[in-house]
Amino acid sequence: MNEALLMAARAVTGGAFLVIGIRNIGNHPVVTDMMRARGVPLPALSAGVGIGMQIGLGGLMITGIFPAVAALGLAAFVVMATAIAHWPFDKAGEERQANISACLVNAIMLGGLLALAAAGGMNL
Repeated sequence: MNEALLMAARAVTGGAFLVIGIRNIGNHPVVTDMMRARGVPLPALSAGVGIGMQIGLGGLMITGIFPAVAALGLAAFVVMATAIAHWPFDKAGEERQANISACLVNAIMLGGLLALAAAGGMNL
């Protein structure tokens, strides 16, 4: 039963990142502009790398190939993306509250990814 739950968790988590990454291909200009506004170096390249991480690591997670590596890579992505896209400390009012909520949601996601990494193993 534990193995089935782990496989389901990998499929759901990896599938979500894969779909978001594919959708973000079409959002590349918007993501690039947001990264430029936040002062991220090489924003177009950085956005492309982030999208590639979502797709590639999500695919690895779904297939169970190097699942711990995929989970840790996605955890790093979540931390970076949260700091770039949802930094609440330079905002006020409702926008700040919305970004604090996004940070908390991403913290939950981070916890799940760390648990998947701990459970995942390093081999095929």
